[in-house]
Amino acid sequence: MYQNEREMEIVKLLSAESYMTVKALSRVLYTSESSIRRDLTGLEKRGIVRRSYGGVELSKTNVTVLPFNVRLHDRVQEKKLIAQKAASLVHDGDIVFLDQSSSAMFVARALMQAARVTVVTNNVEILSLLSQTDLEVFSSGGMLCKNNRNCLLGADAHYIFRQVHANFAFFSTKALSDDGIIYDCDREEICIRNTMLENAEQRVFLCTGEKIGRRSGYRQCALEDVEYVITDRKEPRLFPALQAYSGKVL
Repeated sequence: MYQNEREMEIVKLLSAESYMTVKALSRVLYTSESSIRRDLTGLEKRGIVRRSYGGVELSKTNVTVLPFNVRLHDRVQEKKLIAQKAASLVHDGDIVFLDQSSSAMFVARALMQAARVTVVTNNVEILSLLSQTDLEVFSSGGMLCKNNRNCLLGADAHYIFRQVHANFAFFSTKALSDDGIIYDCDREEICIRNTMLENAEQRVFLCTGEKIGRRSGYRQCALEDVEYVITDRKEPRLFPALQAYSGKVL
């Protein structure tokens, strides 16, 4: 997906700053403006960024999965806040599904001190993290996703999630539209996540504020299909996507 390390650095910077000029990127990365422009041309062709006169931002509707390590360092404080709210829902003895998102990784971190919780996940990084704890942790198995190397997919993964009834499924996607539809950009990831949602008693959507009012390539589910929305935004009910929502917003 990325042709050089500098492209990844550009995406990391844009994740943190939202919009930057070519001149600013050149200064931060100690690279000529002409080299930055070449990188941006390649990123734009792959739908990762959107350029405007003199500057660039991440594409709001791109259908590309950003690398997990990029997402993991994006909006860290917001995701920590969301994760703490999510972890407060979990009780001893609960079984939880954690999906392949970076937000789920923060929930896993928040659960590391839990006494008796069982985690089932298709997120390779979460499996590695929780190997440092005494929690009971199950891997979904399956094959590594081509576009998202921290994610396990396929028939084996579906089978494991179908064999378990979880108390909670914690998940995140790329977008929540104003008409209350949850979207993501990878069809296979959506399918495995749907299996999680079908086999969980309570479905919890983890949503950093910048995702509200956006769309992505594929429909995951409707907002009314989930019991909780957890967001970092203050007064979330002011947003059109959440005004008619009958579930709980934390």
